[in-house]
Amino acid sequence: MMSAMTPRRLLLTLVLSSLLTLGASAPAQAVPGYAGISRVAVSSPAKDPASILVSVRYAIELAGRRVETRVRLFDPGHGTVRSWVLRDRLNSGPIRIPERRRSFTFVHRLDLDPADAARLDDGLAARVLARVVVDIDDDGRVDLHGVDEAVRRLRPGPAPARARACSTIPRLRVRPGRRVSVPLPVCGDEVGWKVGVHPRRGRARIRQGRLVYTAPRRFRGSDRLQLSGKRIGRGSAGASAGPIPADVQINVVGADGVVVRALGDSVTAGFGYYANGKQMGFSELDGCRPGAKQFNDACSSNSLATKSKEGPAEYAADYGLANNVSWAAQWANEHGVTNYKNFAISGSEPRNWAPGGEFYEATKQLESEDPDYVLLTLGANPLLSNVLFGEENMECAVFGNFQKCIEGEFAKVELRQNLKSVYTDLVAKTNATIYLMQYHLSVPWSALAYTSTQIAEMGQFLNREIASVAAEVSPSRLRVVTPPHFNVGIDISPVYPSRYTCRVYPVDGPSVQSTGTQDELEDHVLSFCSGPAGGGPPWVINGDTGIHPSAAGYTQMASQVPPPS
Repeated sequence: MMSAMTPRRLLLTLVLSSLLTLGASAPAQAVPGYAGISRVAVSSPAKDPASILVSVRYAIELAGRRVETRVRLFDPGHGTVRSWVLRDRLNSGPIRIPERRRSFTFVHRLDLDPADAARLDDGLAARVLARVVVDIDDDGRVDLHGVDEAVRRLRPGPAPARARACSTIPRLRVRPGRRVSVPLPVCGDEVGWKVGVHPRRGRARIRQGRLVYTAPRRFRGSDRLQLSGKRIGRGSAGASAGPIPADVQINVVGADGVVVRALGDSVTAGFGYYANGKQMGFSELDGCRPGAKQFNDACSSNSLATKSKEGPAEYAADYGLANNVSWAAQWANEHGVTNYKNFAISGSEPRNWAPGGEFYEATKQLESEDPDYVLLTLGANPLLSNVLFGEENMECAVFGNFQKCIEGEFAKVELRQNLKSVYTDLVAKTNATIYLMQYHLSVPWSALAYTSTQIAEMGQFLNREIASVAAEVSPSRLRVVTPPHFNVGIDISPVYPSRYTCRVYPVDGPSVQSTGTQDELEDHVLSFCSGPAGGGPPWVINGDTGIHPSAAGYTQMASQVPPPS
């Protein structure tokens, strides 16, 4: 059941003084180049009145958010003819995984009535104000802001530069089983449109100058299609002969205004990626490794910190949503969620987030923001690092009872008690549905004392403990999510069955482990199966010796989380 929510003031308050009201936990940031007006032109299709096309370069953090653009049409020396306010949900085109672009261009469309269009030859000009004030969480405090202004004289008629500009179809939102209809793009020349690439999920057609999209009844998530345009009529001969692509992004949503919060450790934070989407290299690992205490969440997708040091976390302005790295961010983007914060901190342990822990203030802030969904992965620290790399515990790999050693580590770090404390607090103080993502299987090439099967067993024991505590606290509110199996490429039975054969002996499947791990596994000359199958990047990054998921691995994890209801 969704909690009651006030309308989201996600952008563009009209009072400029509001820019001075900044959030305490994440200072508002003027994103460089976030809203730069690049062109104001006139579109004059043969069949319709003219439109004003306003091209604005936006920061990637604004993708999928509504913005407000003010346009005033005036006659120099005679005053205002008419003014408008455009409110568009920005379409940034196909979203990358990870998203490395820092900006994108959106072309706003303003249709003129015949009387105003007829006056364009009189030398009218347009004054355009693009100003974004984004309040991510509807708390009345500004999280992103910036402004640009331009005055351009409007000159109707074909021109090569204007001919290349076509309006952008905004990001569409539609309920399952419903349809949405929007005008086709307009360009400097007359263009004929058809559906070039059909949507994977819904149905699309063109009818009477409009694009009509019908969503599937039982689907919630993202869909996309591409229109293909061909210039026709006067002036088209001098333009590019190739088709004009126009990407259309659609979110099929069950509800608007969904509030999503995340907390946890490095697997939730997206360790190994910077806020700009760049992946950490192995040479950078030493400066990124979380310190002994007071972790600052360095080198994580939700953080601005690029070096590990003692100090508080410095979260990215949008908490890593736009870079589309972590499983939490990818899930939110898939479902068109913009009211999103990821408080996770790399290196953190369950006790840090529990009452009395050093990050409990963040837990309380999360709870106070009335989330509909809480996403987290938590429990591996310091357990796995102690077992994998602690000299004393390495003896378990050779001499001791392996399962008994792992259970001893569970007790030593009070894993069960601390997880229970975090889970109980979240259940008691929110009405949220809480998704507990279990851990993926990764085989580090630096864990020299253990076999791949033993490492898989460790992860299996930990995931069972997470599920057991969740069932004890609240099986209805705590929904355990199991990631897909991350194939190792060798036989790791009985942890996972070997039903795939590449060489001589069967294995669990084509490996999705890090490149360094796969290089080591080549020693299994009669069995190792490299991968991933079908190409694509490994599901585990290499820069941390093959421990954390890559953006591709996070995609697999996010795909297992049910859509918002």
